[in-house]
Amino acid sequence: MSRHEKVEKTRRKGRVKTPEVIFLDGLAKQQSPQYRLVQGFGVLFAISLVAQAWALAHVFSDMVLQQTFSLPVLLIGLFALLVRALASFGRERVSAQASRNIRYGLRNKLVSHLTQLGPSRLRIEEDAALSTRVYEQVDALDDFFSRYKPQVFMVTLIPLVILLSVAPVSWVAFFVFMMTAPLVIVFMIFVGHKAAQANRRQFNVLAMLSNQFMDLSQGLAELKRLGRTKQAKMRLSDTASAYQKTTMGVLRLAFLSTATLELFASLSIAMIALYLGLGLLEALPWQKGEAPVTLTQAMYLLLLAPEFYLPLRQLGNDYHAKQKAEAAATDLLQILNTQVEDASTFQTNASSQTNTSSQTNTSDLTAFSHQAALLRFDQLSWQESGRSRLAPITAALAEGERVWLSGQSGVGKSSLLHLLLGFEGHYQGRCLINGQVFSSTNLASWRKRLAWLPQTPEWVNGSIRRNLLLGLEGTEAPNEDELQDALAKSQCDDFVRALPNGLETKVTEMGVGLSGGQMQRLSIARALLSKADIWLLDEPCSGLDEETAQAVLATLNQASQGKTLLVVSHDTHPIKWADKHWQLSQGGLHEQDF
Repeated sequence: MSRHEKVEKTRRKGRVKTPEVIFLDGLAKQQSPQYRLVQGFGVLFAISLVAQAWALAHVFSDMVLQQTFSLPVLLIGLFALLVRALASFGRERVSAQASRNIRYGLRNKLVSHLTQLGPSRLRIEEDAALSTRVYEQVDALDDFFSRYKPQVFMVTLIPLVILLSVAPVSWVAFFVFMMTAPLVIVFMIFVGHKAAQANRRQFNVLAMLSNQFMDLSQGLAELKRLGRTKQAKMRLSDTASAYQKTTMGVLRLAFLSTATLELFASLSIAMIALYLGLGLLEALPWQKGEAPVTLTQAMYLLLLAPEFYLPLRQLGNDYHAKQKAEAAATDLLQILNTQVEDASTFQTNASSQTNTSSQTNTSDLTAFSHQAALLRFDQLSWQESGRSRLAPITAALAEGERVWLSGQSGVGKSSLLHLLLGFEGHYQGRCLINGQVFSSTNLASWRKRLAWLPQTPEWVNGSIRRNLLLGLEGTEAPNEDELQDALAKSQCDDFVRALPNGLETKVTEMGVGLSGGQMQRLSIARALLSKADIWLLDEPCSGLDEETAQAVLATLNQASQGKTLLVVSHDTHPIKWADKHWQLSQGGLHEQDF
């Protein structure tokens, strides 16, 4: 048996914690004070439970045997009942608060991590599926932290306290409790594993449904033009039906688990009741003519019997929450374990290439001045998983220079932009900014100089004003004059004034209500407001008709005066006003004449 197989075998036996369990335990430790308070409430709950059973047993037996009862004993029982209720309320409130804190912090961490990943996040999943993970699957942890985690302590504490309370009264009841409790736990684990598999299938189908819905929303106009909306609708409907089936499968297992645990608990309580009833009647086969317990003791045991199984039944109901949380943790860990490339990981071979100017073909560098170059690439290339994502290039971009980068799909145009944005590392060759290697550059300061305009502008639900000023709050927030100036330079002022609510007009993530050209012009306005001096644009005319594309390029020409510009565009949309035209191919980078 291989080492890996041994690890898997011991993990299945429970001796090795899975990464999901370690992850969830780590999150719970963040709220250790709250969970210690929850345990304190649990101890108070267990003590009041036994005190309540003792007091009520004496009250009921006295009423039967003496037709009276002790008022102090009754008050003790009522006080214990009140303390029990308050302890239960406190447990639930503190557990819910701990769960909210954990999920809030985790969601912030995930969003921050995805932000740092940038375009690399698409290697994990599409944006729709990632949003499902960040919201749906983080919320799927709620029951685990608010119910299951506190219940694990209670399922140990309460049965132990009751067993210690029952042992001096009746050894028979003690052994009945001891023999039947493991049956509940074994079946709970068996059903729980099935629930985990069902939850994983449900999350996978939900992610697929989210992706399909986003794709349908983005391409609805094109589908209508091609007459394929019916097929898209059927595909979405099939996935929705699959999600419905997986959801019902999860619910079916949950109901099965609950019903079976209730059956085991009810049978066990019936055994205790039968033993006590026959004992009081002095009809036990092995103890005829003699009662093993008094009426008070019988009432005490009968009151404690349901309480003994209640935590086990509740844990059985909540156990599927543990399996659901582990299934969700698998997908969340995939996001968090995806490496973020930052300045410390850039230029992995920098130590061997910092002083390699002698190895660089000096004839390739004579075309530019070392001192004047803002960006310089010396045999810069990128290999990943045995595939070339960017052929070796040597070139320079001076400050204030506007360069048009063209080339066939797949040669690395977008990869070069992602590298400059600081989202990709482990490249070969050298990338320098003002003569300094990228690895020694402060990435946060570098990004403040950048304006990024992707193929599809990203927006949030809200007003046009909010989208234009997003990320520019506080001291960096532009005033109204600067805002109007940016709208004028990007040629947005006319159509914005024509909108019913002007800058307060609501837009969605997909820019519903605005044309593609208008959205691109607003992106240019947002770049102007950022006061960035280096603009990186990836296919700004993608999806636009020829007339609109030329209008957007004309606007870009006017708005980018004095900026350093690197714009990716196919030859179908030539940028003739650019200072240089770089042609990128599998053979490298070549400067072309207009």
